[in-house]
Amino acid sequence: MADRVRLGVIGCGMIGSFHAQVVQDVSSIELVAVCDIVPEKAQAIADKYGVAAYSAIADLLAHPGLDAVSVCTPSGMHADHGLLAARAGKHVLVEKPMDVWVEKIDELAAACKAQGVILGGIFQNRFPRAVQQVKKAIDDGWLGEIVFANGSCLWLRLQAYYDSGDWRGTWALDGGVLSNQAIHTIDRLLWLVGMQPDVQSAYCPTLARDMEAEDLGVALLRFPNGAAGIIQGTTLANPGLTTAVTVCGTKGSVIIEDNRVVYFHADGAPEGLVEVEQQGAGGASADPSAIWGGAHAANIEEFGRAILEGREPWVNAGEARKAVQLLNDIYRAAGVGPYAKATA
Repeated sequence: MADRVRLGVIGCGMIGSFHAQVVQDVSSIELVAVCDIVPEKAQAIADKYGVAAYSAIADLLAHPGLDAVSVCTPSGMHADHGLLAARAGKHVLVEKPMDVWVEKIDELAAACKAQGVILGGIFQNRFPRAVQQVKKAIDDGWLGEIVFANGSCLWLRLQAYYDSGDWRGTWALDGGVLSNQAIHTIDRLLWLVGMQPDVQSAYCPTLARDMEAEDLGVALLRFPNGAAGIIQGTTLANPGLTTAVTVCGTKGSVIIEDNRVVYFHADGAPEGLVEVEQQGAGGASADPSAIWGGAHAANIEEFGRAILEGREPWVNAGEARKAVQLLNDIYRAAGVGPYAKATA
């Protein structure tokens, strides 16, 4: 392999186009090809960046010198398309979530291990510098014993968003707000506290959008140390508010809104331990295309470095499955989707 990973993007919708754009600023990766079942979508991106365009995944995987793929198709296809790439001997990067269902993630991880290829995921909200400072502070014990953690994603998606693709909001290919929008918040909360909770109760109705899955989700969590947690998400919050993670410990607390640490206190902590910022740009609360690129670039850069260095990426399969495990546990507790009880 050369000093850069030669990457192909599978899926040229909004997020696939974004990956192709972000890779231009990633030193460890070179975009060489794109693929979409709608040839015009692939060709438009190919023309923009001077790369090859394909309409079949098999043809993309046969591209000369291809090292890895970025899977940017609908969520419920992620593991299936990753499997095709792994079996072709290609490293696999998967946009969030790695799949909607944890069993499919495990199947993909096993295939990648058997083929000797690296599997990585996108959870870019772990990568902002101040957020990583919070993680280190928690791991170093500055907050003391964790007693409470709250994750909130209060966004707005109008019906037109769900009507834009027949896969959106379906149980087979997408899930609802917790799977699509709030999954980043779920991942950030779990990553920061470093514990996998049990779901005590959950409520995941479909209140106002014409879709299969939930447009509102609330879950009560209990962590192994006895701490409590809450996950709350909706795509009905007009006009679209923030995402937030709050972690409270016996020695201090932190609040992160979007990608900004807006509050941090820890007894006796040195000044500057965590960068606190009161003002900053918002995220994709009302506009799904308003994605902040810096964290995505850092996530993808790190994946490329992992391949070049022959190691596991920071967001590996084991890390990426944690949020999906909790997501599935919430759906199970709420009795929705495949866990819905049959009625007579």
